[in-house]
Amino acid sequence: MLPHAVEQHITRTRELRRTASWANRTAATESRVVARLLADAGLSLRDIGTILGVSHQRAHQLLHDGPVPGDEEER
Repeated sequence: MLPHAVEQHITRTRELRRTASWANRTAATESRVVARLLADAGLSLRDIGTILGVSHQRAHQLLHDGPVPGDEEER
């Protein structure tokens, strides 16, 4: 049996990990959405990367990693 204070910290750690996981998934989705919107507006991969704070290679990945939510058209 662990002390109550330790169990509280373990519980809080698990909650924070779940929250972080959700936040990372949500941020990834939003990054793909904005990358697509910027590309559709005619911006280059380098410009998209600069705006998003990522490399142009990562900008390319964001555009090609999977479907953008709400976008039924295949890319």
